[in-house]
Amino acid sequence: MELKILYLNDIHSRFEELARIASAIEELRDENTLIFDAGDNADFARFETEGTHGVISSALLNEIRCAARVFGNNEGFAGKENGRTISESSDCPVITCNMCNLEGQKLDFLDDAVILRVSGLKILIIGVTGAANVFYHLFEIHVKDPQEEIRRVLVEYEKIPYDLLVVLSHLGLTRDKELASKFPNIDVIIGGHSHHTLEKPLVENQTIICQAGSYGEYLGELNVDFDTENKKIRNFNGRLISSKKYPRHRKIVEFIEYYSRQANKNLSKKLYSLDTSLDHSLTEENTIGNLLADSLKDMLKTEIGIINSGVINGGVKKGVITKKLLHKLSPSPLNPTYFELKGVDLRNALEKSLQSEYQLNDGRGPGFRGKYLGNIQVSHNVQVRVNIHRKSSRKIKSITVDGKPLEPDRWYTIGTSDYLQRGTGYPDLANNRNEKYRPEFLRDVLELYLRNQSFVETALSRRFIIENN
Repeated sequence: MELKILYLNDIHSRFEELARIASAIEELRDENTLIFDAGDNADFARFETEGTHGVISSALLNEIRCAARVFGNNEGFAGKENGRTISESSDCPVITCNMCNLEGQKLDFLDDAVILRVSGLKILIIGVTGAANVFYHLFEIHVKDPQEEIRRVLVEYEKIPYDLLVVLSHLGLTRDKELASKFPNIDVIIGGHSHHTLEKPLVENQTIICQAGSYGEYLGELNVDFDTENKKIRNFNGRLISSKKYPRHRKIVEFIEYYSRQANKNLSKKLYSLDTSLDHSLTEENTIGNLLADSLKDMLKTEIGIINSGVINGGVKKGVITKKLLHKLSPSPLNPTYFELKGVDLRNALEKSLQSEYQLNDGRGPGFRGKYLGNIQVSHNVQVRVNIHRKSSRKIKSITVDGKPLEPDRWYTIGTSDYLQRGTGYPDLANNRNEKYRPEFLRDVLELYLRNQSFVETALSRRFIIENN
């Protein structure tokens, strides 16, 4: 029997590319085809995803007749309410066997596994996901050890006959290889999370491992020749198909337009009005960056607040503030983060942030949905005196915190985002300790503090004093 598996992973709400994939699927599909999504289809950095609580993701996968999907970390970090909405609006089974609540109880809107039947072939599909529990716990979700949970599911299904075992995995390629080495009875792993572009399937311990890159650049195709008499794979072949050569499927485009209108309606309601405009810059001190640094200091009750201006997409004009505007300003799903850092490391990071080669670096990193890294903004109680030399290079002359000189060996409490806590772009900031995270996103912080006129007024105060040498 010839089984065809078409798979996608890590679309991250690039729905226009999914529209191209839909055209490819329409061309390739036959009566023995299954379509799988290996997670991170819904990314809440996308306006339409945020504004529909993820329903747009389900609707588009429903349209291409997805047979099963697994939750990736982006679906998990959206929280249980959004997770339930995504699951309940999906026509296909949503299978994630190792995601539970903080008490260890399985989330009732997720299945462990499903048996699908194709031309008499019975296929057991198990879903498994992963990521750091320190972030899942912010949303009252816990992810159990994937190998232990796969063992549990296999025990539950051992009395139910099936012909083929497929795992939908959002663990990443390294951990998929570990699964293959531990479970030789897994026939196929359709993977995601690590964004690997596997042009041909890998074979690890007789397990076929597939992954199709990210952002809808490719559709994966795996053709399996299954010996129904001897119950084993006789042969297989696989490839990645570029979505670029396919036109966007008309029905998918219509769905995107429909849900865009719904999202616009849901997110365009007035929250409040702003009386003062705040500017933005990637290379100079700016008032919206100042406000966010002040806000993080206040929210996290720290001595200093810092933020890189690249996580904000622009300034804000006085007038009506809406969820849509806040999402446009800060689409990155980054969390307010507390940590402790020595003065010397803060100074080194600030020194780097004065240089254009840092400010305009590619900001790519976990959770980041912008383009450039940007400079570092500081809270109002920090004053940085900067000398400009003849060659236009900038050097820090002095830094004070609450009027006192920054002490190189002292540990300061810092309020910022998890992006900078990882040292992304500014590696000195990674020399931190005692990190703690909050469940809000940066856009939630902006929503809370932009309505506070005293914070808006304080944002206008200068923190970087430029002196010509």
